[in-house]
Amino acid sequence: MLTSRSIAVISETFNPHQVGGRVLLNLQKSKYQGRVYPVTSEFEEIFGMKTFPNLSSIPEEVITVVITLPPKSVLPILEECVEKKVKFIMIPSTDVIESEDEKFAFEQLLKTFTEETDIRILGPDCSGVFNIVKSIGISGVADYEPNWLQNGKISLITQGEGLGRAVLDANHLGIGFNYWISTGNEVDLETADFIQYFSHDVSTQVILVIIERLKDKWKFQKAAETARRFGKPLIVLNIGQVEEEISTKEELNNNKQVHSDFFKELDIIQVYDLDELLNVSWLFYKYGHPQGNRIGIFSYSNGVSALLAEKCRQANLPVPDITDETKSIIQDFFPNLETPANPINMKIYVYQDMSDVSECLEQFTNDPNIDIVFVLYSYKLGIYTEMLVRHTIKMAQRVNKLIIPLWLSLSGELEISYEILKESGLPFYSSANAGVSAIKHFTDYHMKMSRLNTLM
Repeated sequence: MLTSRSIAVISETFNPHQVGGRVLLNLQKSKYQGRVYPVTSEFEEIFGMKTFPNLSSIPEEVITVVITLPPKSVLPILEECVEKKVKFIMIPSTDVIESEDEKFAFEQLLKTFTEETDIRILGPDCSGVFNIVKSIGISGVADYEPNWLQNGKISLITQGEGLGRAVLDANHLGIGFNYWISTGNEVDLETADFIQYFSHDVSTQVILVIIERLKDKWKFQKAAETARRFGKPLIVLNIGQVEEEISTKEELNNNKQVHSDFFKELDIIQVYDLDELLNVSWLFYKYGHPQGNRIGIFSYSNGVSALLAEKCRQANLPVPDITDETKSIIQDFFPNLETPANPINMKIYVYQDMSDVSECLEQFTNDPNIDIVFVLYSYKLGIYTEMLVRHTIKMAQRVNKLIIPLWLSLSGELEISYEILKESGLPFYSSANAGVSAIKHFTDYHMKMSRLNTLM
C-alpha cells in the first residue's frame, strides 16, 4: 500500500469538500506518479481524470482501492475487489453510520471478508497513508499540502487523525518524517503490522506510535521485539487502555502499571504527552549513540544551574566535577572566576569578552568527565546571547558530544537568538524538566542496547 503503483477511488459524488473528492485532490497535489482511477457512474470525467463505472471496467491491474461509500454499498465493492485481485483496501470514513450496532455489524463484515480472502484492509475511520519521502498522501484529510512536510527518518503510526497531524507540525523544528500511517479502527491491518514493516525499512531510524487501543498484545510484543532487534527506538504514547481481559478488581486498579511494565520489558520508550514524544524523538532524529550520560552544565546564572543540576540528580543523571586540567585552563581565561566546577557559571563575564566565554565553553565541553552539555540561556542578553548561541551551534556541529541548549527565558517576546537556534535544527528545550526527561530517555535506551549487544 505504501508503494502502490495504481489506485482506484470509489465515491458517489467526488465532492471536493468530502472524503472521496479530497482523496483524488490529495493524490493530484502529491503529483502521484502511479495510475489513478476514479470510479463512479455519475460522471465521465472528474478533476480532469477519466472515470470508470466499476472496477471491472478498468483495463489495468489495481493494487489499492479506496472506498468512500456508505456501509450498505460496500459489500458489492468488496466482491468486485476479489474479482479484480486487488491487494489492499482502504476505508477512510464511516461517518454515515448512525448506531453502535450498525458500526459493529459493518466491522464484523470487514473482518470476515479479510479472513476469507487475501486482501488486506486499512481502517475503517482512518486518515490514510502518507509516504512523505515521495510526497504521496492516499488520504481524505483536509488542507493536505505535501510540500510543507520535510522528509526525514521518523515513521509515525497513529490510529486517529488529530494527534498525527499535531506531531507532523513538528516539521517547523526540523524534525523530518518519512511515513505517517493512520490505522483507524483496525479491523485488519493494525499498529503492530506497521511496526514490523518499519523495523525492516532501511529509511526508518525511529518509530513513533500513539496508541488509543491495542488490539493484540501478543502481536504488538512480537513487533516491538523486532524493532529492538533491528535497533529501531520505539517511542510510545499510550492515551487509552490496552484491550485485554481483566479478571479481578485488583488487576483493573493496576492496569496502567501493568501496561507500563509491559512496555519497559520490551525496552519501549514510554512517554506521557505529545511534548515529551517530540522532545525525545528529536534527540534520536539528530544524534547517534551518546558516549555516556554524564552531564555538564554551562550557565550564567547560579540559581538556574543549581536547579538543573538537582533535576539531573533526581533523574539519576550524574553531574561530575571537571578535571583539574580543565579547571586550570578555564582559570587562565578568567583569573577572578571562583574555582571552576560543574555546573560552571560565567556570571558577569558574558558581558565582557564573549570570545573567551566561547573558548571556555569549548574547554568545558571537551572535558573527559563530561558526555553531554546543557547550555543554559536563563534570560535574554541581546547581542551577548546571540554570540553565545552562534558559537554553541558551530561547536555542536564539530564536537563528538551532545550539546543541548535550554532556552529558559519566560519572556513572551522572543529575540533573534531564539530564531537562530530554531533554524539551526539543533534540539533545544524550553524547560529543565523537558531537557532532562529527553536526555534520560535517550541515554537509558542507548545504555540498555549497549548491554544487550555485549550479551549477544
